[in-house]
Amino acid sequence: MTCVDKTFSFGICGPEDYRKIANEVSNKILMYVRDTSGWKELKRDKNVTVSAKPSNDFAGLIYRVEAVLDIPAAKVFPLVYVPEYRCKWDKGLQSYQLIDTIDKDTFIVHSITHSYGMGMISPRDFVVIVHIKRYGGEFLTTNSCSVYHPNYPPTSRYVRGNSFPCGYACYPMPGNPNQCMFMAILQVDLGGVLRPSLVDSVMPVSLINLITDIKTGIKTLKL
Repeated sequence: MTCVDKTFSFGICGPEDYRKIANEVSNKILMYVRDTSGWKELKRDKNVTVSAKPSNDFAGLIYRVEAVLDIPAAKVFPLVYVPEYRCKWDKGLQSYQLIDTIDKDTFIVHSITHSYGMGMISPRDFVVIVHIKRYGGEFLTTNSCSVYHPNYPPTSRYVRGNSFPCGYACYPMPGNPNQCMFMAILQVDLGGVLRPSLVDSVMPVSLINLITDIKTGIKTLKL
């Protein structure tokens, strides 16, 4: 049985296989967070910057959004992976459901998006493994990629998207622990028949909206 291939599409795995996948993806996300070369700025809005460059994981772009948030890293971090929080603030998602638990820091999620680009891109669904990683102090990351789960095969209701190594990172701003740098790394194949130019035009706006949504969520949830 093979669980991992070069596209990060996975077959049926056991707990140890999933943990191996989680560690591999975590190493990649840490590398992307620290990477300073080759990024092209696509969009800037106040303290939010979206950049991209060709992905090494698939034939598309890897996107990175960076934003300074007025909240400690440890407080904002649960918003991105705890379902009861994520469903309340992320307007890009119809649902975000935990469907399996591997261990206390590793689990599998099924998510369904809303349409993108004023309906030009129909809703997608994703099945991903999510692994929480702590690098001492308040340097925190989520690390995810698509996996196969026998209870959630692709259906005709949604186009199944494929998530290559993606993640979120939070860490305190130097000299100000009440602020944090929030970073999202995204590289996905949305599936279906889509013009690359359409995807490339929609993604930067979607990432700016992600930051707007999480800032609203921080206020709404009174963190």
